[in-house]
This record gives sequence, structure tokens and C-alpha cells, in this order.
Amino acid sequence: MPDSSDKPIRLRDFFRVGELYFSVIGYRNYDYVKAFLRYAPGKGGRFKDGKEYKKLGYEEAVEIGRDYFNEKEGIFRVKREVIEEVFKPEERLEEVMDEDVRRVVEFFSGIPRREMGVTGSRLIGLKGSESDIDFVMYGKYWHAGRERIRRGIETGRISEPDEDTWDFIYKKRKPALTYQAFLLHERRKYHRAFIGSTYFDLLYVRGYEELSREIPEERGEKMGKQRVFGEVADDRFVFDYPAYYPLKNSRIFAILSFTHTYAGQAFRGERIEAYGDLEIIKGKPYLVVGTRRETQDEYIVSRTLIERSGVGEYLNERV
Repeated sequence: MPDSSDKPIRLRDFFRVGELYFSVIGYRNYDYVKAFLRYAPGKGGRFKDGKEYKKLGYEEAVEIGRDYFNEKEGIFRVKREVIEEVFKPEERLEEVMDEDVRRVVEFFSGIPRREMGVTGSRLIGLKGSESDIDFVMYGKYWHAGRERIRRGIETGRISEPDEDTWDFIYKKRKPALTYQAFLLHERRKYHRAFIGSTYFDLLYVRGYEELSREIPEERGEKMGKQRVFGEVADDRFVFDYPAYYPLKNSRIFAILSFTHTYAGQAFRGERIEAYGDLEIIKGKPYLVVGTRRETQDEYIVSRTLIERSGVGEYLNERV
């Protein structure tokens, strides 16, 4: 087994404390690791080392992992000294290499394998019958992978999600956007695809050399709900967690999104509209969108894309 002890713990790694499995949800993991409790022993139809596990929802995770839960932040913070095992996607790729994963790896042939991996239940040996392939790439290699997907779809080598899959994703995410506006943004992201019957997501994680980037992860002082307009100044980290949209021509320094729903919504030079919580973080105003998967009335859209497409209504009736 690879030795990860000398490497920083970063986003989309997993770790184990006893029989509890946590996913890492941040980059600043020094004395404590920012995480969410995903799997624990229970009747869930997933088996490892002769024991049955289940995937946890938020309330159940908080109850089971209360010793590690930070009430103020609404997340888990686990002391590094109690972590017994770290699972890094790039180090365990060969361990999870079933036929479906191999198809994805071979599609990305030419990109160094040390810059890719699989996260989620497959990474920790708790794959279920419905487990997707959450495929990770790091830093600049993620952008190369996204371009590979775009070319693959355009040439017919792979295919974008079909209508049933898009409909499933939309209903699962419950965004504030109409289905037409949601699909308009999603189809140009090129981070979901089918290789034959094998479906996968391409997930961004910063390279080790990028971990010092000053993108806020902490909560700030809430100042109330706001609707913000501006121009995206830099799109290098719009697929990160949080998705990071620095703005020009706005009273807000940047938009941060803590939901995958609104990663990659707008690109450099595009006009953006967003609605969320205004927070002051280290003296600067940020708009924070989507601290939960179900974003209710919060949203991010590219006004440039909306207006160019002529889509018309882009917010659903509850907004």
C-alpha cells in the first residue's frame, strides 16, 4: 500500500477513523481535517472485511459522528492524530481498476496516471450496485481531461448524458433554474460522459503545487441575501470546491459555490448573475451560493450564455 504520510490531505481524499469513513471537503487540513462522514456500519448492502456498511445522510451522519462534528461550521473536523488510514485516489487507482474504470483510464491515455484516480465508495472498497465512477484529475491535467471529453463527444468516440440521465441529475440536484437553462449550462461543461454504457463524472482537484491558493473555505459574517452581477475575471478554479468566480465590475470580490450544481457555470469574460448569501470573509465581500446540494432559491447563471441562446425564462417558479 502506498505511504501517504508525507503528502498533504486534500479535497476528495477519504480517511478512516475506526469503522467510520470520511470524505475530505477542503484543502486546509493541518491539525484538523475538514470532512463529511459518508459511511458507517449498518444495514446498507455494502460489505467490507465481513462487515456491512451504509451510506449516511446528513442527519444520520451528524448523530453517528457527533464527537467529530463542528456545530458552528456545520461540518466535521477530525484531528489528524486520530486518523488511522488515508485513501488517496491517485495512489489507489490500480486497486479499483475494474472493467468500467479501465475504460475510463484508457480513454484518457497519454495523461499521466499519477494525475488521476477514482474517489467515492469505490476508493474505500464500499462500491454499491449503483455506484457511479467519480473520476478525479488534478490541476492542469483536469483541464486536459475536460478537453479530451469535449473532442470525444464531438467526434462520437464517447457520448454526452442522454435525456434520462440529464433528467435524473436535474431532479437530484433540484436547482433554482428551469430545466432548459440547467441543460444549457451543463452541456458545455464537458465533465460528464458515457463510454459505451459506462457513465462517469470528471472531478477537479488542485495539484499539490496549487494548494496555497488563497480561496476562502471558512464561513464569514453573514450580511443577508443578495443578487449580484459582474464579469468573470478568471476561470481557472470555477470547477474547484468551492467553485471560485472572481469578478470585475462588481461590488463583490468573488462568488463562491459549495455545490457541484453550480461549478463551471460561467467562464472568463462572461457576464454572470448570482443569488446567495453575502458574507464578509477576511474583510472582503463574497457571495456564497449553495452550501447544500439542494440549493433552493440560490443560483448562478451566465447571462452571456442565456442571452446568446435566447432561452427566455431561466428561473423556475419557486424563485
